[in-house]
Amino acid sequence: MSLRRRTLTMVLAVAVAATTVADSPAANAADNGDLRVAATETRTVRYGPWTLPAATGHTHDEMGSTGNQLAFNVEKPCTDCMVTAIRPNLVYEDGSTANVNTGPMLHHAVIGQLGEPDLVCRLGGLGPKRVFSSGNERTPVTLPAGYGMRVDRGDRWTMVFDLMNHAHEEKTVYLSFEYTYVTGPAARRLTPVTPMWLDVVSCLYPAYDVPAGDTTRTARWRSTVSGEIVYMKGHLHHGGRTITTTNLTTGRPVCEVTVVSGGSPEFIDPHGNPEISSAPPCVGSPVATIRRGDVLEVAARYVADHPHEKVMGIMTGWIAIDGR
Repeated sequence: MSLRRRTLTMVLAVAVAATTVADSPAANAADNGDLRVAATETRTVRYGPWTLPAATGHTHDEMGSTGNQLAFNVEKPCTDCMVTAIRPNLVYEDGSTANVNTGPMLHHAVIGQLGEPDLVCRLGGLGPKRVFSSGNERTPVTLPAGYGMRVDRGDRWTMVFDLMNHAHEEKTVYLSFEYTYVTGPAARRLTPVTPMWLDVVSCLYPAYDVPAGDTTRTARWRSTVSGEIVYMKGHLHHGGRTITTTNLTTGRPVCEVTVVSGGSPEFIDPHGNPEISSAPPCVGSPVATIRRGDVLEVAARYVADHPHEKVMGIMTGWIAIDGR
């Protein structure tokens, strides 16, 4: 759905669902031979609710949609902590999963941090830093042991989202993100990672049109940092096949994500059309090492039986930057 249809909305209610706490040894928590034990907490935060309009037909343009909306000061899972995993979902009031088989579709949701510059898309250094994003494939992020994404007390999160509905009746849903994080002294022992966002279009409008047939679109970014990439995941739309990142300076592949459509019944809509059901990520310690000045190329491949409008080709990752 196009950002041209953007509406600006303040989300007034954020509901927080179940919280569980478990003790587990923190990775990299050994100091002078002593093993420190940290509290690893898991918290599910619900954002919403939102009522999705009914679809008026069977095509993409006839789906019910919230359009792009912007929510300010959305709930963080914790403060002064290190997030180690995020699992996105779209759910009904009772907590059951809402997916295209019953109508609702998580077209996209992006969390950003205001006042913090983005690693790739500088925009004058004002941010927002893009922290996490998901499409309807709902790929969870689980960082390798020993790494975490820092969340400080003063951080202010915003969210851009677009939710759709394939069903011919209204649906009320919540965005539900399950966060795993570490607090206390053990959190400071984790290696911090910085989000990185690569896409084949631009910073401000990451959508483009593809014709029928087999097409690949590419874009390049010259790295401003050195470090180790420990996680990468991809996002494509209907008709997408693969999205890859390659280090052109070294000639080495960084990550290739091949998407699967209709892999389970909940990803097949009421009209029998499959949607992307999985996009297996690249995870490692590290996935790849890059140096300042290296040129990274991201390439999105679509194989479409008819033209598609406003598709995306996005690769997001997390990098442990040297010296941080």
